[in-house]
Amino acid sequence: MAGDADLARIEAAIGELMRLAASARVHEARMRAVGLPLSRTELRFLSRIDEVGPLSVSALAEELDVSQPTASRTLRRLEDLGFVRRRGDRADGRVAIYETTAKGRRDRRRVQAYMHGQLADALAGVPTRRRHDLALLMDELVTRLRAHGSSTERSAS
Repeated sequence: MAGDADLARIEAAIGELMRLAASARVHEARMRAVGLPLSRTELRFLSRIDEVGPLSVSALAEELDVSQPTASRTLRRLEDLGFVRRRGDRADGRVAIYETTAKGRRDRRRVQAYMHGQLADALAGVPTRRRHDLALLMDELVTRLRAHGSSTERSAS
């Protein structure tokens, strides 16, 4: 069946994209290229704080699906490197809130620009219309997976 073959190709492509995105070797090459000492976890934390604004250790741990000790260590290192700053929560002084510094925003933008360039290079020569269609399909896939992909209703059999 053609539909099954297409589905298998889509699954394989998503799997390969996930492998590349999680690759330590790819990440290390990017960090060398932009001259930053960030681990994949540190970059994930910096990106999330920069995207959504100040967050607590527990909120970041939950959002990024890591333990609180891992979140605390990661944030301490980002703070030591000058990428984030810590302040007390106004409602509860026992809670630490982390926000991105100007240095953190600037260096995250450098990583984003480098990755944007890598994607642009990979898509060089792809006709504009196909790139547009790919962008629309990727957006649609993400929306559909968010709505249905995490559903527990589907049986594993």
